[in-house]
Amino acid sequence: MKKRISEETVLFFSVIKWFILASIIGILVGFGTVVFLKLLTMGIKATGRFKYYYLLLPIIICLSALISRVFAPEAEGHGTEKVIEAVHKRNGKIDLIVVPVKLITTILTLSFGGSAGKEGPCAQIGAGLASGFADIFRLKDSDRKKIVICGISAGFASVFGTPVAGAL
Repeated sequence: MKKRISEETVLFFSVIKWFILASIIGILVGFGTVVFLKLLTMGIKATGRFKYYYLLLPIIICLSALISRVFAPEAEGHGTEKVIEAVHKRNGKIDLIVVPVKLITTILTLSFGGSAGKEGPCAQIGAGLASGFADIFRLKDSDRKKIVICGISAGFASVFGTPVAGAL
């Protein structure tokens, strides 16, 4: 007698699979953004000790642009447009080097008084970590896209302190 796997069983295992994968990505990205935010706080405190730290901002912006251009051109810009482009045009493939480059350049820019937000970099860091996870576990392109979207959500959720909204 041949057994048939019901649609409900496949759906159940799919939900379990994505619950586990999304939870792992949430934890991974949560740790990554905590590191980013802690280093950012340390950077702001360090530069805040100097009275005219903001005068170095033009040099720091040029340095940040140079670091991005040389090591990870994908890391240029605000972050959100690059991860959306990666999802739609490259099946969510993001080089892992984007994570440290975005982290360093954003910390430099913000610590010296640059006008930038934390949301885009956290989304890009989350997407980069998720893409790296997909590389390690050799996920299919369709699964990679979903995992990268989970990474983006986790990045936004962690920077805004809204884990339930990020999960949804």
